[in-house]
Amino acid sequence: MYFTFPCGHCGKKLKVREDAAGRKAACPYCKTSLVVPSPPESEVPDDLEAFKGIGEPSATGVSPATARRRPKDGGAERAAAGGGWSERTDVSMLTSGLYGLACAAGFCLLMLPFIHFYIGELFLDRGWVPFVLIFFFWWSMAILYLKSRKLKRQKASMLFDLLPGEISDDINEQSLGKFVEHIHGLPVEAGESFLLNRVMRGLEHFKVRKSNPEVAAMLASQSEIDANAVQSSYTLLNVFIWAIPILGFIGTVIGISAAVGGFSGSLEEAQDIAVLKDSLNGVTGGLATAFDTTLVALVMSMLVMFPSSSMQKAEEDLLNSVDEYCNESLLKRLNDGQEGGGDRVAGGDPQAIRRAVDAAMVPHHAELEAWNEKLKSIGGTLSSEVVRGWGAINKEMQRQQKENVEQVRDVDGMAAAFQRTLKTLADETERAQKDTAGTITGSAASLEASCAALERGLAGLNDVLEKLGEKQVVVQAPARRRGWFFGRNSGG
Repeated sequence: MYFTFPCGHCGKKLKVREDAAGRKAACPYCKTSLVVPSPPESEVPDDLEAFKGIGEPSATGVSPATARRRPKDGGAERAAAGGGWSERTDVSMLTSGLYGLACAAGFCLLMLPFIHFYIGELFLDRGWVPFVLIFFFWWSMAILYLKSRKLKRQKASMLFDLLPGEISDDINEQSLGKFVEHIHGLPVEAGESFLLNRVMRGLEHFKVRKSNPEVAAMLASQSEIDANAVQSSYTLLNVFIWAIPILGFIGTVIGISAAVGGFSGSLEEAQDIAVLKDSLNGVTGGLATAFDTTLVALVMSMLVMFPSSSMQKAEEDLLNSVDEYCNESLLKRLNDGQEGGGDRVAGGDPQAIRRAVDAAMVPHHAELEAWNEKLKSIGGTLSSEVVRGWGAINKEMQRQQKENVEQVRDVDGMAAAFQRTLKTLADETERAQKDTAGTITGSAASLEASCAALERGLAGLNDVLEKLGEKQVVVQAPARRRGWFFGRNSGG
């Protein structure tokens, strides 16, 4: 619930939730720091007094309606034990952070006896990154533990019969007060239960508006608010799930940088073997830091991710159960005095269902229209770009086709010319072959005739030599003439 109060400095009226009472705030008009006062009793009408403070905590962490009906014994202990007043399942960052810090310190102390073992070195001897990882991990575990306690109370509140049939089969103006009185008598706070908060808000809206469709629209809107609240309660956990692996990679970079820097610094004294050994020890230590921090980060990220996903699914299932209860046990029994009663929302009157759906969809129509305009703009842009692109591609394909046709024609002409050249060459080759064959044949005949004449000459020469026998042939040179003189010696 909200209330208004004037600023003590400028007099402007300000409007805040009741849970802001007692807190410091700054006036948006004059920027003066002030303390939010307690809500005045006159802000709530008499006929809505029973609904005052539903789901809204006071400055002490207890809703006014709960304070009026809570028994004195055990109430303070429940609040001090961490019983959440908010209908949401988110937890305090400060409380969970302190729990996480305490668990992280205890874990480090537990690892001290194992400092000389690998498990101890893994957390205590790898620089500052493992300590941050340990803190983030135990902070996440603290958030999950506190959320699990709230979720347990949420599930326990689902067992209450908030709208018993013994009071009345229908929920109307006459029986509304009895149902509210019955809910106030239950040992549960409205802020601790999604179901109780949803039902009380529905009854409050029915008391004011006296319209079943409007109650259905309000419950649909409240369902969406609760779903967003559950999703937002996991924001810090999602940040840790993202930050833990990033810290592991940072440790990897630090370790590799230290290893490479230490080794490169000792290369100037490479003549000394002892220096090289020391530098290699530094390299292995840096690599150990690099890989071990990544290992620890990935394992911690998985250990946080699995229970976080499981718990988120459990909370979503709880909200689905709350929606089902409101549809089956509240909306069907609402009776605003018009024909059909609760059946107009539960399914008996299609027109009522249509009005309820339309009322629930009103906040989304503007957003849908905006998205529709954006999609139309994007579609028009894409269509024009596609048409332009296809036109350019078509022109390029036509140009390539023309070039290909011309190239094919050139290739055909070259092939025809090459074929004619080959035919001419074949004819010339054949003619040259015939001429060569005739020449070779004539040469062979001439050679054969020459060989035959040579053979006859040799045969005649042989006969002459046989006739000469042992005779000598004297060659004389005449005195009066030059040349050779052949004569036969008569003496022998």
